[in-house]
Amino acid sequence: MKNLFTTVLIAFFTSALYSQNHSSAEVLTLQKAFDLAVKNSVQLKIASQYTELAHQKIQINKLYQLPSISTGLNYGYLSNSEVWNPSFSQHVTRELPHQFTELSLTAAEVVFKGGEINTNIQKTKLEEQVAILSQEKNVQDIKFLVAAKYLDIFRLINLKQVYLNNTKLAQQRLKNILTMQKQGMLTQNDVLRTELIISDLELATRKTDNSIIILNQQLNMVIGFPDSKRLMPDSTLLKSIKSIEGIDYFREKSYQENHELKIAAVENTIAVTNIKLLGTDRFPEISLFAKNYLQRPFLSAVPAIDIYTNVWQAGISIRYNISSIYQSTTKIAAGKMQWELSKQKEILTTQNMELSINNYFIKYEEAKDELATLKKDLKSAEENYRIVEKKYFNQLALVTDMTDATNIKLESEIKVANAEINVVYTYYQLLKSAGILF
Repeated sequence: MKNLFTTVLIAFFTSALYSQNHSSAEVLTLQKAFDLAVKNSVQLKIASQYTELAHQKIQINKLYQLPSISTGLNYGYLSNSEVWNPSFSQHVTRELPHQFTELSLTAAEVVFKGGEINTNIQKTKLEEQVAILSQEKNVQDIKFLVAAKYLDIFRLINLKQVYLNNTKLAQQRLKNILTMQKQGMLTQNDVLRTELIISDLELATRKTDNSIIILNQQLNMVIGFPDSKRLMPDSTLLKSIKSIEGIDYFREKSYQENHELKIAAVENTIAVTNIKLLGTDRFPEISLFAKNYLQRPFLSAVPAIDIYTNVWQAGISIRYNISSIYQSTTKIAAGKMQWELSKQKEILTTQNMELSINNYFIKYEEAKDELATLKKDLKSAEENYRIVEKKYFNQLALVTDMTDATNIKLESEIKVANAEINVVYTYYQLLKSAGILF
Protein backbone atom coordinates (compact mmCIF):
# COMPACT_ATOMS: atom_id res chain seq x y z
CA MET A 1 0.00 0.00 0.00
CA LYS A 2 2.89 2.34 0.81
CA ASN A 3 4.50 1.62 -2.58
CA LEU A 4 1.25 2.35 -4.37
CA PHE A 5 0.77 5.63 -2.53
CA THR A 6 4.33 6.76 -3.33
CA THR A 7 3.95 5.88 -6.99
CA VAL A 8 0.66 7.75 -7.34
CA LEU A 9 2.14 10.79 -5.59
CA ILE A 10 5.15 10.85 -7.93
CA ALA A 11 2.87 10.51 -10.93
CA PHE A 12 0.77 13.45 -9.73
CA PHE A 13 3.72 15.80 -9.29
CA THR A 14 5.33 14.74 -12.56
CA SER A 15 2.12 15.40 -14.43
CA ALA A 16 1.66 18.74 -12.66
CA LEU A 17 5.21 19.83 -13.49
CA TYR A 18 4.80 18.83 -17.11
CA SER A 19 1.54 20.79 -17.40
CA GLN A 20 3.08 23.84 -15.72
CA ASN A 21 6.14 23.88 -18.00
CA HIS A 22 4.02 23.59 -21.12
CA SER A 23 1.39 26.10 -20.06
CA SER A 24 4.03 28.78 -19.36
CA ALA A 25 5.92 28.15 -22.61
CA GLU A 26 5.31 30.32 -25.66
CA VAL A 27 4.52 28.54 -28.91
CA LEU A 28 7.08 29.68 -31.47
CA THR A 29 6.91 28.84 -35.16
CA LEU A 30 10.16 28.09 -36.95
CA GLN A 31 9.59 30.97 -39.39
CA LYS A 32 9.20 33.42 -36.50
CA ALA A 33 12.39 32.00 -34.96
CA PHE A 34 14.14 32.65 -38.29
CA ASP A 35 12.89 36.27 -38.37
CA LEU A 36 13.97 36.92 -34.77
CA ALA A 37 17.42 35.42 -35.40
CA VAL A 38 17.97 37.57 -38.50
CA LYS A 39 16.91 40.65 -36.52
CA ASN A 40 18.82 40.01 -33.30
CA SER A 41 21.82 37.83 -34.15
CA VAL A 42 25.13 39.46 -33.16
CA GLN A 43 26.91 37.48 -35.88
CA LEU A 44 24.65 38.99 -38.56
CA LYS A 45 25.14 42.49 -37.16
CA ILE A 46 28.90 42.03 -37.52
CA ALA A 47 28.44 40.78 -41.11
CA SER A 48 26.29 43.83 -41.84
CA GLN A 49 29.08 46.10 -40.62
CA TYR A 50 31.52 44.41 -43.02
CA THR A 51 29.09 45.07 -45.87
CA GLU A 52 28.80 48.75 -44.94
CA LEU A 53 32.59 48.97 -44.68
CA ALA A 54 32.98 47.48 -48.17
CA HIS A 55 30.52 50.05 -49.53
CA GLN A 56 32.44 52.84 -47.84
CA LYS A 57 35.67 51.70 -49.56
CA ILE A 58 33.96 52.25 -52.91
CA GLN A 59 33.15 55.84 -51.96
CA ILE A 60 36.76 56.38 -50.85
CA ASN A 61 38.15 55.14 -54.18
CA LYS A 62 35.70 57.36 -56.10
CA LEU A 63 37.22 60.38 -54.36
CA TYR A 64 40.40 59.86 -56.41
CA GLN A 65 38.40 60.86 -59.51
CA LEU A 66 38.00 64.35 -58.04
CA PRO A 67 40.68 67.07 -58.05
CA SER A 68 42.93 67.21 -55.00
CA ILE A 69 43.19 70.66 -53.42
CA SER A 70 45.65 71.62 -50.71
CA THR A 71 46.75 74.79 -49.01
CA GLY A 72 49.64 75.64 -46.72
CA LEU A 73 50.87 78.50 -44.55
CA ASN A 74 54.47 78.95 -43.36
CA TYR A 75 55.31 81.76 -40.94
CA GLY A 76 58.55 82.17 -39.04
CA TYR A 77 62.00 83.67 -38.65
CA LEU A 78 64.41 84.08 -41.57
CA SER A 79 68.14 84.35 -40.78
CA ASN A 80 70.66 86.56 -42.51
CA SER A 81 72.37 85.23 -45.61
CA GLU A 82 75.97 84.07 -45.23
CA VAL A 83 77.97 84.34 -48.46
CA TRP A 84 81.39 82.77 -49.27
CA ASN A 85 83.55 82.85 -52.37
CA PRO A 86 84.31 79.52 -54.11
CA SER A 87 87.46 78.93 -52.05
CA PHE A 88 85.74 79.95 -48.81
CA SER A 89 88.50 82.54 -48.22
CA GLN A 90 86.15 85.51 -48.05
CA HIS A 91 82.93 85.76 -46.09
CA VAL A 92 80.18 88.36 -46.13
CA THR A 93 76.93 88.58 -44.14
CA ARG A 94 73.94 89.99 -45.99
CA GLU A 95 71.07 91.40 -44.02
CA LEU A 96 67.65 89.88 -44.81
CA PRO A 97 64.20 90.74 -43.53
CA HIS A 98 63.70 88.32 -40.64
CA GLN A 99 59.92 87.89 -40.84
CA PHE A 100 59.07 85.08 -43.27
CA THR A 101 55.58 84.35 -44.60
CA GLU A 102 54.49 81.93 -47.35
CA LEU A 103 50.91 81.04 -48.33
CA SER A 104 50.32 78.40 -51.02
CA LEU A 105 47.27 76.92 -52.79
CA THR A 106 47.61 73.86 -55.06
CA ALA A 107 45.03 72.01 -57.14
CA ALA A 108 45.70 68.88 -59.23
CA GLU A 109 43.65 66.30 -61.09
CA VAL A 110 44.83 62.99 -62.48
CA VAL A 111 43.66 62.62 -66.08
CA PHE A 112 45.46 59.36 -66.90
CA LYS A 113 46.99 56.63 -64.76
CA GLY A 114 46.60 53.55 -66.88
CA GLY A 115 43.02 53.00 -65.65
CA GLU A 116 44.18 52.45 -62.05
CA ILE A 117 41.46 54.57 -60.43
CA ASN A 118 38.55 53.00 -62.35
CA THR A 119 39.99 49.51 -61.87
CA ASN A 120 40.30 50.10 -58.13
CA ILE A 121 36.67 51.19 -58.02
CA GLN A 122 35.66 48.08 -59.96
CA LYS A 123 37.65 45.88 -57.57
CA THR A 124 36.06 47.40 -54.45
CA LYS A 125 32.61 46.96 -56.00
CA LEU A 126 33.36 43.27 -56.45
CA GLU A 127 34.59 43.09 -52.86
CA GLU A 128 31.29 44.64 -51.79
CA GLN A 129 29.48 41.86 -53.67
CA VAL A 130 31.52 39.28 -51.74
CA ALA A 131 30.61 41.02 -48.46
CA ILE A 132 26.90 40.99 -49.38
CA LEU A 133 27.04 37.32 -50.41
CA SER A 134 28.91 36.46 -47.21
CA GLN A 135 26.21 38.22 -45.22
CA GLU A 136 23.50 36.26 -47.06
CA LYS A 137 25.44 33.05 -46.40
CA ASN A 138 25.64 33.97 -42.72
CA VAL A 139 21.85 34.40 -42.74
CA GLN A 140 21.53 30.87 -44.12
CA ASP A 141 23.97 29.55 -41.49
CA ILE A 142 22.09 31.28 -38.67
CA LYS A 143 18.75 29.98 -39.91
CA PHE A 144 20.09 26.44 -40.08
CA LEU A 145 21.54 26.80 -36.57
CA VAL A 146 18.12 27.96 -35.35
CA ALA A 147 16.43 25.07 -37.16
CA ALA A 148 18.82 22.57 -35.58
CA LYS A 149 18.25 23.90 -32.04
CA TYR A 150 14.51 24.18 -32.65
CA LEU A 151 14.25 20.60 -33.91
CA ASP A 152 16.42 19.30 -31.05
CA ILE A 153 14.00 20.88 -28.58
CA PHE A 154 11.09 19.39 -30.54
CA ARG A 155 12.73 15.95 -30.47
CA LEU A 156 13.37 16.09 -26.73
CA ILE A 157 9.83 17.23 -25.97
CA ASN A 158 8.51 14.28 -27.97
CA LEU A 159 10.98 12.02 -26.19
CA LYS A 160 9.83 13.34 -22.82
CA GLN A 161 6.22 12.61 -23.76
CA VAL A 162 7.22 9.03 -24.64
CA TYR A 163 8.81 8.64 -21.19
CA LEU A 164 5.78 10.14 -19.47
CA ASN A 165 3.35 7.89 -21.34
CA ASN A 166 5.39 4.81 -20.52
CA THR A 167 5.71 5.92 -16.90
CA LYS A 168 1.94 6.20 -16.70
CA LEU A 169 1.53 2.69 -18.15
CA ALA A 170 4.13 1.28 -15.76
CA GLN A 171 2.44 2.94 -12.78
CA GLN A 172 -0.90 1.46 -13.78
CA ARG A 173 0.76 -1.91 -14.23
CA LEU A 174 2.37 -1.60 -10.78
CA LYS A 175 -1.02 -0.86 -9.29
CA ASN A 176 -2.40 -4.08 -10.79
CA ILE A 177 0.67 -6.05 -9.69
CA LEU A 178 0.29 -4.85 -6.11
CA THR A 179 -3.34 -5.95 -6.14
CA MET A 180 -2.41 -9.37 -7.50
CA GLN A 181 0.44 -9.64 -4.98
CA LYS A 182 -2.04 -9.28 -2.13
CA GLN A 183 -3.97 -12.15 -3.65
CA GLY A 184 -0.79 -14.25 -3.72
CA MET A 185 -0.74 -14.41 -7.52
CA LEU A 186 2.53 -12.46 -8.02
CA THR A 187 5.75 -12.13 -6.05
CA GLN A 188 7.78 -9.22 -4.68
CA ASN A 189 10.18 -9.73 -7.59
CA ASP A 190 7.47 -8.55 -9.99
CA VAL A 191 6.96 -5.42 -7.88
CA LEU A 192 10.67 -4.61 -7.72
CA ARG A 193 11.23 -5.03 -11.45
CA THR A 194 8.31 -2.74 -12.26
CA GLU A 195 9.48 -0.13 -9.74
CA LEU A 196 12.94 -0.19 -11.35
CA ILE A 197 11.37 0.46 -14.75
CA ILE A 198 9.41 3.42 -13.32
CA SER A 199 12.54 4.79 -11.63
CA ASP A 200 14.55 4.59 -14.88
CA LEU A 201 11.76 6.32 -16.83
CA GLU A 202 11.50 9.13 -14.27
CA LEU A 203 15.27 9.65 -14.32
CA ALA A 204 15.22 9.77 -18.14
CA THR A 205 12.40 12.34 -17.95
CA ARG A 206 14.40 14.59 -15.60
CA LYS A 207 17.52 14.36 -17.79
CA THR A 208 15.45 15.21 -20.85
CA ASP A 209 13.98 18.23 -19.03
CA ASN A 210 17.48 19.49 -18.26
CA SER A 211 18.55 19.05 -21.89
CA ILE A 212 15.48 20.99 -23.05
CA ILE A 213 16.38 23.87 -20.72
CA ILE A 214 19.96 23.99 -22.03
CA LEU A 215 18.86 23.97 -25.68
CA ASN A 216 16.20 26.56 -24.92
CA GLN A 217 18.82 28.91 -23.51
CA GLN A 218 21.04 28.39 -26.55
CA LEU A 219 18.14 29.16 -28.89
CA ASN A 220 17.17 32.21 -26.82
CA MET A 221 20.68 33.61 -27.20
CA VAL A 222 20.47 33.40 -31.02
CA ILE A 223 16.97 34.89 -31.38
CA GLY A 224 17.44 37.57 -28.70
CA PHE A 225 15.13 36.25 -25.98
CA PRO A 226 16.02 36.23 -22.24
CA ASP A 227 17.47 32.99 -20.85
CA SER A 228 14.41 32.31 -18.73
CA LYS A 229 12.05 32.32 -21.72
CA ARG A 230 10.56 28.90 -22.42
CA LEU A 231 9.65 28.10 -26.02
CA MET A 232 7.31 25.45 -27.37
CA PRO A 233 7.87 24.31 -30.99
CA ASP A 234 4.92 24.44 -33.37
CA SER A 235 3.40 20.94 -33.48
CA THR A 236 2.23 21.43 -37.10
CA LEU A 237 5.83 21.58 -38.35
CA LEU A 238 6.08 17.83 -38.91
CA LYS A 239 3.03 17.92 -41.16
CA SER A 240 4.24 20.95 -43.14
CA ILE A 241 6.98 19.00 -44.95
CA LYS A 242 5.30 17.75 -48.09
CA SER A 243 6.67 15.85 -51.06
CA ILE A 244 9.50 17.77 -52.72
CA GLU A 245 10.97 18.11 -56.18
CA GLY A 246 13.51 15.67 -57.59
CA ILE A 247 17.25 16.01 -57.26
CA ASP A 248 17.55 17.85 -60.59
CA TYR A 249 15.48 20.70 -59.17
CA PHE A 250 17.88 21.12 -56.23
CA ARG A 251 20.94 20.92 -58.48
CA GLU A 252 19.55 23.66 -60.71
CA LYS A 253 18.64 25.81 -57.72
CA SER A 254 22.06 25.35 -56.16
CA TYR A 255 23.77 26.68 -59.31
CA GLN A 256 21.55 29.75 -59.06
CA GLU A 257 21.42 30.34 -55.31
CA ASN A 258 24.35 28.64 -53.55
CA HIS A 259 26.26 31.48 -51.86
CA GLU A 260 29.62 29.73 -51.65
CA LEU A 261 29.55 29.17 -55.42
CA LYS A 262 28.58 32.81 -56.02
CA ILE A 263 31.40 34.01 -53.77
CA ALA A 264 33.92 31.79 -55.58
CA ALA A 265 32.78 33.21 -58.95
CA VAL A 266 33.14 36.82 -57.74
CA GLU A 267 36.55 36.10 -56.21
CA ASN A 268 37.60 34.71 -59.59
CA THR A 269 36.55 38.02 -61.20
CA ILE A 270 38.45 39.94 -58.50
CA ALA A 271 41.62 37.98 -59.37
CA VAL A 272 41.22 38.98 -63.04
CA THR A 273 40.65 42.62 -62.05
CA ASN A 274 43.72 42.51 -59.83
CA ILE A 275 45.90 41.46 -62.80
CA LYS A 276 44.56 44.45 -64.72
CA LEU A 277 45.31 46.68 -61.72
CA LEU A 278 48.90 45.42 -61.47
CA GLY A 279 49.40 46.23 -65.16
CA THR A 280 48.58 49.92 -64.62
CA ASP A 281 52.06 50.41 -63.09
CA ARG A 282 53.50 50.23 -66.63
CA PHE A 283 51.75 53.45 -67.65
CA PRO A 284 52.75 57.03 -66.80
CA GLU A 285 50.65 59.22 -64.53
CA ILE A 286 49.47 62.42 -66.21
CA SER A 287 47.93 65.20 -64.14
CA LEU A 288 46.72 68.76 -64.62
CA PHE A 289 47.82 71.18 -61.92
CA ALA A 290 47.54 74.80 -60.81
CA LYS A 291 49.51 76.47 -58.04
CA ASN A 292 49.51 79.90 -56.45
CA TYR A 293 52.13 81.30 -54.01
CA LEU A 294 52.02 84.45 -51.86
CA GLN A 295 55.46 85.01 -50.29
CA ARG A 296 57.35 87.58 -48.20
CA PRO A 297 60.17 88.66 -48.50
CA PHE A 298 61.22 88.63 -52.15
CA LEU A 299 64.43 86.59 -52.08
CA SER A 300 65.26 86.64 -55.79
CA ALA A 301 66.68 90.16 -55.55
CA VAL A 302 70.03 91.11 -54.02
CA PRO A 303 69.64 92.41 -51.46
CA ALA A 304 66.27 90.78 -50.54
CA ILE A 305 63.26 93.08 -50.54
CA ASP A 306 60.72 93.03 -47.70
CA ILE A 307 57.62 92.88 -49.89
CA TYR A 308 54.85 90.37 -50.69
CA THR A 309 55.05 88.66 -54.07
CA ASN A 310 52.38 86.49 -55.71
CA VAL A 311 53.19 83.88 -58.36
CA TRP A 312 50.86 81.31 -59.97
CA GLN A 313 51.51 78.54 -62.41
CA ALA A 314 49.47 75.91 -64.28
CA GLY A 315 50.40 73.02 -66.51
CA ILE A 316 50.67 69.28 -67.08
CA SER A 317 52.63 66.92 -64.83
CA ILE A 318 53.95 63.60 -66.14
CA ARG A 319 55.45 60.98 -63.84
CA TYR A 320 56.74 57.54 -64.72
CA ASN A 321 58.05 54.86 -62.38
CA ILE A 322 60.98 53.37 -64.31
CA SER A 323 61.34 50.48 -61.84
CA SER A 324 57.88 49.25 -62.93
CA ILE A 325 59.55 47.94 -66.13
CA TYR A 326 61.04 45.01 -64.19
CA GLN A 327 58.70 45.00 -61.15
CA SER A 328 55.39 44.71 -62.99
CA THR A 329 56.30 41.46 -64.74
CA THR A 330 56.86 39.66 -61.42
CA LYS A 331 53.74 41.18 -59.86
CA ILE A 332 51.54 40.23 -62.82
CA ALA A 333 52.93 36.67 -62.76
CA ALA A 334 51.92 36.41 -59.10
CA GLY A 335 48.50 37.83 -59.97
CA LYS A 336 48.01 35.20 -62.67
CA MET A 337 48.91 32.47 -60.18
CA GLN A 338 46.26 33.88 -57.83
CA TRP A 339 43.74 33.84 -60.70
CA GLU A 340 44.55 30.20 -61.48
CA LEU A 341 44.14 29.37 -57.80
CA SER A 342 40.73 31.08 -57.67
CA LYS A 343 39.60 29.13 -60.77
CA GLN A 344 40.55 25.86 -59.13
CA LYS A 345 38.77 26.96 -55.95
CA GLU A 346 35.62 27.66 -57.96
CA ILE A 347 35.79 24.18 -59.52
CA LEU A 348 36.30 22.60 -56.09
CA THR A 349 33.37 24.58 -54.65
CA THR A 350 31.16 23.37 -57.49
CA GLN A 351 32.16 19.76 -56.91
CA ASN A 352 31.57 20.00 -53.16
CA MET A 353 28.18 21.60 -53.77
CA GLU A 354 27.11 18.81 -56.14
CA LEU A 355 28.27 16.16 -53.66
CA SER A 356 26.43 17.93 -50.86
CA ILE A 357 23.18 18.05 -52.86
CA ASN A 358 23.46 14.35 -53.74
CA ASN A 359 24.30 13.42 -50.14
CA TYR A 360 21.49 15.32 -48.45
CA PHE A 361 18.89 14.31 -51.04
CA ILE A 362 19.74 10.63 -50.44
CA LYS A 363 19.72 11.23 -46.67
CA TYR A 364 16.31 12.89 -46.91
CA GLU A 365 14.83 9.99 -48.90
CA GLU A 366 16.46 7.56 -46.48
CA ALA A 367 14.99 9.42 -43.48
CA LYS A 368 11.48 9.17 -44.94
CA ASP A 369 11.92 5.47 -45.63
CA GLU A 370 13.29 4.90 -42.12
CA LEU A 371 10.31 6.69 -40.56
CA ALA A 372 7.83 4.57 -42.50
CA THR A 373 9.63 1.39 -41.44
CA LEU A 374 9.88 2.40 -37.79
CA LYS A 375 6.18 3.26 -37.65
CA LYS A 376 5.38 -0.28 -38.81
CA ASP A 377 7.79 -1.66 -36.20
CA LEU A 378 6.09 0.45 -33.53
CA LYS A 379 2.69 -1.04 -34.37
CA SER A 380 4.19 -4.51 -34.00
CA ALA A 381 5.84 -3.55 -30.69
CA GLU A 382 2.56 -2.12 -29.35
CA GLU A 383 0.67 -5.25 -30.34
CA ASN A 384 3.38 -7.43 -28.78
CA TYR A 385 3.17 -5.39 -25.57
CA ARG A 386 -0.62 -5.76 -25.46
CA ILE A 387 -0.43 -9.54 -25.93
CA VAL A 388 2.36 -10.08 -23.38
CA GLU A 389 0.66 -7.83 -20.82
CA LYS A 390 -2.56 -9.83 -21.17
CA LYS A 391 -0.65 -13.10 -20.78
CA TYR A 392 1.29 -11.73 -17.82
CA PHE A 393 -1.79 -10.81 -15.82
CA ASN A 394 -3.25 -14.21 -16.72
CA GLN A 395 -0.01 -15.73 -15.39
CA LEU A 396 0.90 -17.13 -18.80
CA ALA A 397 4.07 -15.02 -19.12
CA LEU A 398 6.98 -14.22 -16.82
CA VAL A 399 7.92 -10.78 -15.51
CA THR A 400 11.03 -10.91 -17.73
CA ASP A 401 8.75 -11.27 -20.76
CA MET A 402 6.81 -8.23 -19.61
CA THR A 403 10.03 -6.25 -19.13
CA ASP A 404 11.29 -7.20 -22.60
CA ALA A 405 7.99 -6.22 -24.21
CA THR A 406 8.05 -2.89 -22.34
CA ASN A 407 11.62 -2.13 -23.43
CA ILE A 408 10.90 -3.04 -27.06
CA LYS A 409 7.85 -0.78 -27.11
CA LEU A 410 9.76 2.08 -25.45
CA GLU A 411 12.70 1.74 -27.85
CA SER A 412 10.34 1.72 -30.86
CA GLU A 413 8.56 4.88 -29.66
CA ILE A 414 11.88 6.65 -29.13
CA LYS A 415 13.07 5.66 -32.61
CA VAL A 416 9.87 6.97 -34.22
CA ALA A 417 10.10 10.26 -32.27
CA ASN A 418 13.71 10.73 -33.43
CA ALA A 419 12.95 9.65 -37.01
CA GLU A 420 10.12 12.20 -37.34
CA ILE A 421 12.50 15.02 -36.44
CA ASN A 422 15.25 13.57 -38.64
CA VAL A 423 13.02 13.87 -41.71
CA VAL A 424 12.59 17.61 -41.10
CA TYR A 425 16.26 18.06 -40.21
CA THR A 426 17.56 16.44 -43.41
CA TYR A 427 15.02 18.48 -45.39
CA TYR A 428 16.50 21.73 -44.03
CA GLN A 429 20.02 20.41 -44.67
CA LEU A 430 19.02 19.92 -48.30
CA LEU A 431 17.60 23.46 -48.51
CA LYS A 432 20.74 24.96 -46.97
CA SER A 433 23.10 23.10 -49.30
CA ALA A 434 21.13 24.44 -52.27
CA GLY A 435 21.13 27.98 -50.79
CA ILE A 436 17.32 28.22 -50.62
CA LEU A 437 16.74 28.12 -46.86
CA PHE A 438 14.42 31.15 -46.75
